[in-house]
Order: sequence, then structure tokens, then C-alpha cells
Amino acid sequence: MAIFKEDCWIIYGHKWGKNLYGVLRYESEGEPSSVNFDWEKVSKNAKNIIGFCHTHPGGYLSPSPIDDITMAGWVKALGKPLICGIKVRNEIRIYVYERSRESVKGYRKVVMRQLSFKKIGHFLKIEME
Repeated sequence: MAIFKEDCWIIYGHKWGKNLYGVLRYESEGEPSSVNFDWEKVSKNAKNIIGFCHTHPGGYLSPSPIDDITMAGWVKALGKPLICGIKVRNEIRIYVYERSRESVKGYRKVVMRQLSFKKIGHFLKIEME
């Protein structure tokens, strides 16, 4: 991985009990603040996708405003909560984006919170509670 490139993985997996179990599958490389991947692949595999992970070459382990907008769009499009992993060097932080439990005038906004997880190689065990 070049220092000024951004890499992206799709996280495939499933929920079992109160945990999500997933595997990172490398998808693509892009420019800083912009990485594209195969939208058709996501649409065809939506049932098995629990989220996405990408690098932040600038070193920030928190989602950016662009990440917030992108993840909110994916949550609305796929109709389910999704994981957003942010990777900087060898460290990863995991966040979940999901629709809020409260609604205002029938609209439920998408909210984000950080989650605890364990990583073994490319496998993740994410604690949802």
C-alpha cells in the first residue's frame, strides 16, 4: 500500500447472537479521500455484506464527513445497519451506522457509534451490544 493511496475492503459476514462475524476481502485502491469499488458486486451480494473497511492515509482513525454521508447512503440503500472500518497502518477502529430508534416526522436519521471487536488475520468478531 502506497502512503498516499486509499485501500478498500468489503466485509462479508453474518450476525450470530449479539455479534457480527466477518471477513475482509480486498476490493480496490484509490486516491486519498476517494476510493471506488464494484457497485454491482455490492448489489448482488448485499445479503452477505455487513460493511466496508478503508484506509485513511492522513492518519485519522475516525470517520470523515464524507464517510458519514457515504455510509448513511449505503444504510438507506441496503436497508440494514452496516460496519465501517477505518484502518491506519496496523490499527483499525470499527463503527456501526444504523437508523436511529427515534423518528422525527416519520424520518429516522442514520447514527454512528464505535464498537468493540477482535481481529484475527482478516477475520473480525464485532460486539454489537
